[in-house]
Amino acid sequence: MKPNALFLLFLLFSVSLFGQEVSMNQDTITQKRKNVVKFLPENLIFNSLSFEYERKFSPKSSFILGLGLESPKSFANKFGMDNPDNKITNDAFSTMAIRAAYRHYAGHHVRPVGFYFSPYLKYQKFKAKADNHRTITEGYPPVTTQYDEKYDVNGNTLNFGIQWGVQFMIAKRLTVDFYFLGIEAGLADVTATVKSPNVIMIDKVESGVRDNVDKLPSFLSSKIKVTRSGSDQVDVSGKSMPYPWLRSGISIGLAF
Repeated sequence: MKPNALFLLFLLFSVSLFGQEVSMNQDTITQKRKNVVKFLPENLIFNSLSFEYERKFSPKSSFILGLGLESPKSFANKFGMDNPDNKITNDAFSTMAIRAAYRHYAGHHVRPVGFYFSPYLKYQKFKAKADNHRTITEGYPPVTTQYDEKYDVNGNTLNFGIQWGVQFMIAKRLTVDFYFLGIEAGLADVTATVKSPNVIMIDKVESGVRDNVDKLPSFLSSKIKVTRSGSDQVDVSGKSMPYPWLRSGISIGLAF
């Protein structure tokens, strides 16, 4: 065989081996992507900036730690609460949460992909405040009365839940996690104050708060206490109230 032919054969063989090595290295790198950092856009509805970190520690198992950061924003217009009888101003609502989860995948992949179920524990805290200028008309002939209220609400929940979903990769690093069914239950503690500078109307404020509590299901209303504090404030306290919730949504992640 001529030297030029031998050189050409050697060159082709070397290129082939190099290509196989690059391909194997790329597959190995892809397989080693066991970590994912995710953003959960649906929690923006609850005025929270939410992120998750997932670490795959076996072909079928991973651990997830989630964190939701408070992002206080107005809520009255969003939920249609502002009307001629209730002029709400200076309102803000936000939530924060910490969630720890174990995830079990149905497949057998090194990468974090496939159908899964995931038991989890979640702590959540929420805050709300608002000023309300209330207008009521009652009696005959009708008499219109106006007065101001200031609301301040704080609460926290501790929930256990189970999540089902599927996660897949749409690029070498980009993941999509669709968690389509999550059922959780736990206990909630809530405290609230309603103040009115018009001390003449504080009886009316307390009566309105009690009427709203009485409209709740009995398993909630029985755990809520309404008391008077001073001449201008009504206190509301609910302890260990059952708190059911459904969880679903989508997250976008970066695998590495």
